[in-house]
Amino acid sequence: MDYKIYEIKKGDTLETIAKENNITVSELLDFHNSKAILTQQFFSNVIPIHVSHLYTKPIFRVNENTSTKDIDALHFDKNLMYRTEMTVGTVLEEVMVDNSTCKSQYRVGLTNNNSVASVFLEENYVTSSPQLMQAGMELIAEIDKIKCNSIFNLDTKSGKINKVVNYKEILKNWNNYKIGLESRKTVLKLSKNQDDIDEFIKIVEGILKPEKKLIEDYYNKMFYELFFTEHLHGNTDFLKTYSKTYYSTFFDKEPVILNFTPTILEETDEILKIRRVSTMDYPSLNMKNIVKLYDERIKPMVQFSFSEYNFSYRETFI
Repeated sequence: MDYKIYEIKKGDTLETIAKENNITVSELLDFHNSKAILTQQFFSNVIPIHVSHLYTKPIFRVNENTSTKDIDALHFDKNLMYRTEMTVGTVLEEVMVDNSTCKSQYRVGLTNNNSVASVFLEENYVTSSPQLMQAGMELIAEIDKIKCNSIFNLDTKSGKINKVVNYKEILKNWNNYKIGLESRKTVLKLSKNQDDIDEFIKIVEGILKPEKKLIEDYYNKMFYELFFTEHLHGNTDFLKTYSKTYYSTFFDKEPVILNFTPTILEETDEILKIRRVSTMDYPSLNMKNIVKLYDERIKPMVQFSFSEYNFSYRETFI
């Protein structure tokens, strides 16, 4: 049943009933009138003497025992779908040496006050070049399915994730997944060496634990960076410049600060299309360590001495 019946008591007003159900009077009346027959509907903010009950939404509460299996029963006020496509590539001497594209579809539930959200990663496709990288990307996509089926408590002012409500469930699903990891086809394509598999498990657990690390990891994905921010929670200043720290996968997660400048590409009554382009904050780079790692790992392959390091991020969203 997608509603509950509230029996009206002496002294009740629409304001007190709405407050008790954590909704506005307008939401209370809209929902009741959508369920009630004509003679039981409200046409003012006064409770008619002949009306004995109200139809209200189930009170929305989540706790650490709430799981993604409960999502369909949580009755979110807003149900949304988002699709993202992200390409990541490495360029050496102006030649693209590898690239990976990930296409994802997320189903999102959101409460009216933006305090709770659910995210369900419905589809996740990866393609890589060279083909040698494909098995690794498929493995990452499988683990994303574990991480990204989540329920969050949010900061209602900024939209940021405060807490992963079903964190215990995510850890449980990961523990079940890693039990059979050695026999998975994608892992066998990458390595049959137990030390490699153990190292991979250690890396993943370094992302999942503690909860704070997992929240940081969410924001490395385009969808989370766009959705769980102040922009999609009321702030329409899309042209505000800002900075963000990324971590190089090429040079042992050296921090890279990027300064973003947004530009409006198209603006109509129905569509706002924006591109965000980054520039590196070079003074903040640990160039001594980057050059050292380049000399150890890359120079033996390309022979050329280190010349420049550039970390670029371009994003278009509608």
